[in-house]
Amino acid sequence: MTVSLVKFDGSLDSLRHAIELCDGFRKLKENNKVLIKPNICFRHPITPPYGMVTTSWMIDGIVQLLREYGCNDISIGEGAIIGIVEELNPYTKHGFRGTGIDKVAANYKVNLVDFNQGSYQKIEIDGIKYQVSETALSTDFLINIPALKTHFQTKVSLGFKNLKGCLSADSKKRFHKTNRLDRLICLLNEIISTDLEIIDGIYMLEKGPETLAGIAHRKNLIIASSDIFDCDVVGASILGIDPSEVNHIREYAERNNRTLDISSIDIKGESLDSLQEKLEWRFEPDNELVTPSGVTGLLAPYPGQTLCCSCAATLALSLSILAKDNPNKDLGGAEFYYGLELRPETDTNKVFLYGDCSLKRNRNLQNAVPIKGCPPSMITTLSIMATTLLSKPRMLIMILSYFIKSIIIRLGIYNER
Repeated sequence: MTVSLVKFDGSLDSLRHAIELCDGFRKLKENNKVLIKPNICFRHPITPPYGMVTTSWMIDGIVQLLREYGCNDISIGEGAIIGIVEELNPYTKHGFRGTGIDKVAANYKVNLVDFNQGSYQKIEIDGIKYQVSETALSTDFLINIPALKTHFQTKVSLGFKNLKGCLSADSKKRFHKTNRLDRLICLLNEIISTDLEIIDGIYMLEKGPETLAGIAHRKNLIIASSDIFDCDVVGASILGIDPSEVNHIREYAERNNRTLDISSIDIKGESLDSLQEKLEWRFEPDNELVTPSGVTGLLAPYPGQTLCCSCAATLALSLSILAKDNPNKDLGGAEFYYGLELRPETDTNKVFLYGDCSLKRNRNLQNAVPIKGCPPSMITTLSIMATTLLSKPRMLIMILSYFIKSIIIRLGIYNER
């Protein structure tokens, strides 16, 4: 299969050229039911979107080209991470709004589908039943449009991983609880077929998947192919990550008799060598979210793959807010544990067990501080952090500040960059 590499120049022609080079509409019929699957994961006003989410420009462009082709039955579907901050519920709706995709849908009279709202089919994957969006399973032509970014658990987050958004909220969490995340991503892509992948490389994100810790780099690149495997192999290579070291890509290759030799891929357009970078994918939450504010005395180690996206997003936002509101503060040796892999070596009131999975994993601890929830709410997390780690005056200031920001967020006028 062909993978096209085209420089984005701000015009629709660059996207059109990328699709033409890989013959991306070869199997598309005018009467097809088309589903566009972007990656909007979650949008919170304190997190810049660059590199984290699919741009509205890319969605606008593909809808224009579909209309030119004669397609009228077009939907845009996503299931955003839930449970982060209540004022942003329903989360997918706010994701569409925060990325500007809702305006694209309104302009072209395109359907918006929230995969968190159902309906689902129960599908068995690796011996466990999961709920998969019926819309994703029943579409005639699926266009998968991920962002070009690394991921702290799966090394890359491209087309393969983007389809995880087609699961129900509970199924997304269960993907992590089995400690087989990469394998399940691989198997999901044998159930949901991508007909055209277009990687949005206007920006690329280092230390992803979000921009609290991630570093966005302007790339001005479109990567496209009718073959999701070849497209992700090329995408990973451009990020400077060996595709053979990305577990879900390697397992897909083994299961489907595909080669990881990039020289076997027909690449058209720009030179691959000229585009390759060397980006970091792994980060430690404390080093990336806390240390830059001068905060010391807090340990938040690398979580592994069993920390689900909802808990990861809420915890990242909470640690970021704690650090920004208390610069240069010594927190006295606090330790945060989360997911199913991490276990503290001590049982003291300086140990925080974040989320129900960690509480279940460490139920024998008597003195640790529990932060309950699946995921814990933002206000619960911040309140427990503040009351345990800060003086009473500092605690009251921080909680009051958060409530004021929450009100402004709800009014839609908060913008922290």
